[in-house]
Amino acid sequence: MKALFSIIITFALASLILVGSSGTFVNFEASREVKVAVVPHDKEYLGFDCEGGYAAVVEVSPYSETDFDALTVRNYLNEMKDVWISLDPDYSDLPGNVDMFIETEDGAERMIAPEDEYTFAGHVNVSDVAPGEYVIPITMRARWNGGDAVVETCPIKLVVTGDPTIEKILLYGNTSGIPLKTYQEWIFQILVTNPTGDDLTLTITDTIPAEFNVSLSGTSASAGTYRFWAANDGNQCGGHCGGGHGGHNARPATKMEWNVTVPAGGSVHINITIFTRVNPGGQQEFTSCGEYSLNEGATIVQYGITSNALVVTVDCCDDHDGCCQEQDECGCNHDHSSNHENGTGECEG
Repeated sequence: MKALFSIIITFALASLILVGSSGTFVNFEASREVKVAVVPHDKEYLGFDCEGGYAAVVEVSPYSETDFDALTVRNYLNEMKDVWISLDPDYSDLPGNVDMFIETEDGAERMIAPEDEYTFAGHVNVSDVAPGEYVIPITMRARWNGGDAVVETCPIKLVVTGDPTIEKILLYGNTSGIPLKTYQEWIFQILVTNPTGDDLTLTITDTIPAEFNVSLSGTSASAGTYRFWAANDGNQCGGHCGGGHGGHNARPATKMEWNVTVPAGGSVHINITIFTRVNPGGQQEFTSCGEYSLNEGATIVQYGITSNALVVTVDCCDDHDGCCQEQDECGCNHDHSSNHENGTGECEG
């Protein structure tokens, strides 16, 4: 709060005792008024702007640069004299990959006329720097005809923001011990977070492999618009999207695109339900054991950042068909691209 108030202190010189020759006491009283002004920084003789404890808060992301207003100084000298100002920033706590310049740090002064102000400019260039906050103390050096001063101003805070992040989280469904040829269902979430001070409009893409259908009724997003389509034709899906193995009737993998604006400092998500489908041969996926990706890692197109992928493991043994009782008997601890059973319920090899 910008306020100017006076504290009036009255000094009472009371009971000043003088002893006369007659031995009687003579009392004298006197008083005087002292005024003390308590003012914010911008009303001082050499005033400067300071908000929230900082002369400026500068936000920048890695591999970028920006100009900024470093400090505004005002000349309230009651002698109505010109004042010459230079700033001396302390960069000692900045990482090595931050290059900052504040006007007059080289000693070149700026003159400010009585009751006038001047805003010192700054520039920062950031390369590979870890996100975080860095404080730059600023010393102001002033001189005028008949005097000079050194003032510690409010510091500058540099905020290095990170790129947006994307994460894939499994909310429901089995990840291991999945039997062959049995219906399975999963729900996973794509979570996008924006650590910057600006809203970000992003496009998120993903691919659902051919072994799965996507349930559109079981899919919802906290913000933005999304669409799914068959990878071979680009047409919007209705009801569900899905794919299959081989044959001219096979449906391919499913593509997803999610366009969304992520608010500054916030996050958004989309929840997607997928389930195993019946392949063109009439068998319920999965028909082979091994590891399967539920989807590719989701990608933020504008940044080329890709999330983790979700992987599940299907048991080699098919107890329903009497293939084997122990997984090791099948000798099929391999990827599902290999042939692990001969279609007769017997293990190959």
